[in-house]
Amino acid sequence: MMWYRDAEAELATIAIAVQTQTPVRLDGLVVLAGQLVALLKRSDELTVMALSNPAGSPLMTNLLNVAVVSTKIGLGLGYYGREVERLALAGLIHDIGLFAVPQSLLTKAGRLTQDERTLIEQHPELGYDVVKRAGAEFMWLAQLVRQAHERINGQGDPNRLKGRQISEMAQIIGVADVFDALISERPYRRRLFPHEIGRAHV
Repeated sequence: MMWYRDAEAELATIAIAVQTQTPVRLDGLVVLAGQLVALLKRSDELTVMALSNPAGSPLMTNLLNVAVVSTKIGLGLGYYGREVERLALAGLIHDIGLFAVPQSLLTKAGRLTQDERTLIEQHPELGYDVVKRAGAEFMWLAQLVRQAHERINGQGDPNRLKGRQISEMAQIIGVADVFDALISERPYRRRLFPHEIGRAHV
């Protein structure tokens, strides 16, 4: 679908900016976030795509899928207007810090060393720094990126926040991110189908 292609192209441009340490422009993603909300209000075509484990770079497809699933959840919870568009944008960019991590680490087949694991665990902070430099109007987004891997039980990264210390939008993105990981193929396990997740994780 055109939206997936356009969003992937925009994210690829942002990835290059992060890797070359040049300023990141988020205007294109702001437009795509608005388009995503409008598309999801009209039909479930993008939701079906997100659930079908689309081909492509695992990092890129995760960003796109999390944006779709997060926005769908937000609409179901009654988010509307600018609020749901912000959620869509945050989903698109929640793992931007991974663009700053050597890509060989993200695709490494064997076990990660402790140093490698630590570097990957720092990606929410790296993402926070990248988004913060995009301008004061995106400070709210930088905070969401920093919190997207926090977990209610305090076992998340990078600051071990708990419960209500984590914003609701960051919690939605966290749930969508775990869901997408479970329905995606991994070298060490088959992908789960959406209907299997509840049974496997009760």
